Amino acid sequence: MFALTVLGALLPPLVGAVSVSVNRTASSSSLHTWWHSTGEYNTQTPVLDGNVRQSGNYSVQVSTSSNASNPSSYYDSFVYETIPRNGMGNIINPLEPAILSTNDDGISIEAAIGMTMAWTSFLYSKDVSVKVSRLDGGSTAASNVIIHPTTLDYAKTEVNGDLYITVPYSSRGVRFSVEFTDNLYEFHSNCAISCTVGGLVQNTNPSGESYWQEPFDSRNPVVGIEPLNSLLIFASPFPAPDMVPDLTASTSLVVEPGLVTDVNTTEKNTVAFNPGVYWFGSVAHAVLNSNVDWVYFAPGAYVKGAVSFNTTAPTMKATGHGVLSGEQYVYQANVEAGYCNEQSNQNGLRMWSGVSSNDQQTFILNGVTINAPPFNSMDFTGNVNTLSTQVSDYKQVGAFFGQTDGLENYPGSTVQDVFYHSNDDTIKTYYSNVNIERIAVWKGTTAPTVQLGWASRTLENILVTDVDIIHSRYPSNSSHPSLVGLNQVYSQPDETYPYTANVDNYVRNVTLSNFRSEGISGGLFRICPLETFDGFLMENFWIEEFSPAVTAIDESELPQFFDATSQHPVGVSGFVVKDFTVFANQTAVTQDAGNWAIGSLGGMTIAPVYIASGGVTIV
Repeated sequence: MFALTVLGALLPPLVGAVSVSVNRTASSSSLHTWWHSTGEYNTQTPVLDGNVRQSGNYSVQVSTSSNASNPSSYYDSFVYETIPRNGMGNIINPLEPAILSTNDDGISIEAAIGMTMAWTSFLYSKDVSVKVSRLDGGSTAASNVIIHPTTLDYAKTEVNGDLYITVPYSSRGVRFSVEFTDNLYEFHSNCAISCTVGGLVQNTNPSGESYWQEPFDSRNPVVGIEPLNSLLIFASPFPAPDMVPDLTASTSLVVEPGLVTDVNTTEKNTVAFNPGVYWFGSVAHAVLNSNVDWVYFAPGAYVKGAVSFNTTAPTMKATGHGVLSGEQYVYQANVEAGYCNEQSNQNGLRMWSGVSSNDQQTFILNGVTINAPPFNSMDFTGNVNTLSTQVSDYKQVGAFFGQTDGLENYPGSTVQDVFYHSNDDTIKTYYSNVNIERIAVWKGTTAPTVQLGWASRTLENILVTDVDIIHSRYPSNSSHPSLVGLNQVYSQPDETYPYTANVDNYVRNVTLSNFRSEGISGGLFRICPLETFDGFLMENFWIEEFSPAVTAIDESELPQFFDATSQHPVGVSGFVVKDFTVFANQTAVTQDAGNWAIGSLGGMTIAPVYIASGGVTIV
């Protein structure tokens, strides 16, 4: 596996180098790429306000497939980069960057080992050829390349040291990871300390966090394998006309690149960021005037900030294929405490927030990429039961901090074609009548991929389908490391305490289907039944490899819970696990096969009463 010492020999850390501004980009009805003249190669510190962190590991060019044999038909596509803590270190006060803290921010060894995440985005309407060049001198031979999700069977060839990937056009776009086997990093747990609450350890950087002086052995099982320097490709269809505002209209404010100061007071309805670099600074964000109901990020716009809506309009929009980056904020950025790292579920800065009115509203989110969220990526206050979201072609990257959840999916929401890099609850299903499909997930170290819990709820008519978990690296058996989770009541630290349910609430007509978890994975489910279950289907789940059994991360759990007031037992019926297979040989886990329980392939601990009553079936 790739070692940090090799990286240092090939490509020393760069600080402050600015990329060449000359480039060739495409702007046609077939292909649109873009560039930033102020790209900064820097893996160590915050970049300048007007600069954009650029990958020093990869460059990308794109051509339509019909012209792929012509070298001059390839156009530059800027390769962005994000790093743990955004180069700031573990600080509390953004105005005191030299004062470091030891407070837990969800980052363990990522900064110490030099982890980076790069991505490039472009628009297309035809099949394309993507040319990837490695700037670290590594091999681009097709045999050295893995594309995740692995179901994307794209043709790969190596020519003169460059990798060419044929990407067929899709009207829904594609989002995938390009990985090189000589750049993969093995994440080891510190089970010598505790396999229940342990963390990750590294043995490549003696001055870095969680350094392990001894050679790794059986006390340090591998719990995840990921690229040290990842590269994501986001190919998007051209937006529909109703996703692009009229920038010449009198109702549009076109913001000037640079420090943003005027969007909080504008009387316009639309705020637009054209190609360029914009920033709010570390102690401000876009608190939009109540007139504003649309924020547009043009392809090539890079906005360092966060957005808060305050409109009562029936529709709010955040569209475009630009970037909204939280890189200038510290972890948890508490708005009421000067944007300092001070924990508050109410005041922590979200990349998307707002106040929902009592009238029905819809939040449309299309095309945008968010980078480096400092906390939960989205939360609205007010009457959220009158708010729904319509999300498509959305991307979240650089979620190295803890508590970097996925989007909230309010009642009646539809979510399609999303890429999540997330270090907490990723696909949140806290509301009814929600449809979520075609999601790619890169999990961090905590919480399940699908989260239904933290409170007793009534949930019905939920569909989550076609989910590809391309990486996960749970370091310990805590915080429900699983594909599907219903965590204990938020105020109850002991997840085993069973007298916290409300049997008057229920889960009904919930279907989770077509899940694939590639590489090393957590368990299938960890469910604290905080409400009555009456129709819960998990169908067609595939896990390539469980986390090592010594960690207990692989175990699924469904204990018996009881009503907090009456102490009546929670009823469970219609809880079905169907077509669950494990490992590359597609071994099925069923009751008939006798391989579902703890100690066997399925690794499930289910309250005997639920099995005996037929309330839970595994077929």
